[in-house]
Amino acid sequence: MARLKPQVGKINTLDEANLVLKEIGLLEHELQSIDTEAHKQIAEIKADAAKKGEAIRKRIADDSALLGAYAEYNRADLFKDRKSVQLSFGSFGYRKSTSISVKKTTLELLKKLKLDRYIRVKEEPDKEAMAELDDETLHQVDSVRKVKDDFFCEADKEEVNKELLKEQVA
Repeated sequence: MARLKPQVGKINTLDEANLVLKEIGLLEHELQSIDTEAHKQIAEIKADAAKKGEAIRKRIADDSALLGAYAEYNRADLFKDRKSVQLSFGSFGYRKSTSISVKKTTLELLKKLKLDRYIRVKEEPDKEAMAELDDETLHQVDSVRKVKDDFFCEADKEEVNKELLKEQVA
């Protein structure tokens, strides 16, 4: 089966190119309107779901608090040789939980005490800084500079909006 190359037309003049940019701008404007409406609907759906689920979430929190109070009141009997109670509809109990709380001064104090092992540092090549290196040095560090001319087209949104306003007024 032969391949078909799509016919997208041909631009012969700068005026035609300008009209194509106008069309791109109009299409981008239309796409932005569609996306804005979608985001609005998504936000409304999320707000509606949160509102509908509010009573259920409160009920779950209240029931969990009741269960927690029961567990705490009967802790000596229920958890003397185990950490959780398994029932037919689930389990409840206690889990050992540890967390570290830090303050704004913690990082400086760790550095001052030379506890570098407890400081997280992400190491990665700094490509922006490496742009200053010459090609030979880049080759030595198994890197290469790639230079290319990337095509771009950008519609002037202000002009497109002015055109849209003209059409709406007319």
